[in-house]
Amino acid sequence: MNPVWLQLAAILAARIEAGRYVPGRPVPSLNRLRQELGVARGTAVKATDYLVKGGLLRAVHGRGVYVLPR
Repeated sequence: MNPVWLQLAAILAARIEAGRYVPGRPVPSLNRLRQELGVARGTAVKATDYLVKGGLLRAVHGRGVYVLPR
């Protein structure tokens, strides 16, 4: 079984692919993800950082994490 942060990253990636999170728009805040999915804030940070490194998301300091166009 994969670590929780990797499972969360897969969920976020699937939502991006399905069009639930659209390019140019932010994904839900870390606190919202934490509440919605019942994970620790650090887990949400690690998952979004992973997707930033993978080129799906872009973090803008003080503004949020945005979906990148394909």
